[in-house]
Amino acid sequence: MSVSPRIRRAASADLDGILDLERLFPGDRMSRAALRRFLRSDRAAIWVAVWRGCITGALVMLTRQGSRWARVYSLVVDPVVRGRGLGQRLVRTAEREAGKRGCTGMSLEVRTDNGPARALYARLGYREVATLPTYYDDNAPGVRLRKRFASL
Repeated sequence: MSVSPRIRRAASADLDGILDLERLFPGDRMSRAALRRFLRSDRAAIWVAVWRGCITGALVMLTRQGSRWARVYSLVVDPVVRGRGLGQRLVRTAEREAGKRGCTGMSLEVRTDNGPARALYARLGYREVATLPTYYDDNAPGVRLRKRFASL
């Protein structure tokens, strides 16, 4: 890849591109309505990675009132650009924003059979804190991961 994808906040015009990426998940895909709600919510932030005019990655981060933990709700990277650090860039972008919002850490859930995602999060300092039997829509098990921020 000659030029790195540019990461920016998502806009409503990005919905179709994000939904195309969501189709790469085996289940638990977000709907157009859910993405629209997240785009309007002050408790959510969505970033997209754009390369050659196409959305090649997306991350949805959620926060809750009264909680010091942000949550990666969804992270997906197009297989065409995987292995080039894009997932890491998206996660780090979300971590910085979470820190600005006063959060002290980030949590997320991932399928136990998603080895590449688990490896990414381990490299970024996330630790498994819970197992989640039959967590996903298709009853696949998951794990909950957490990372407490140092100063960002």
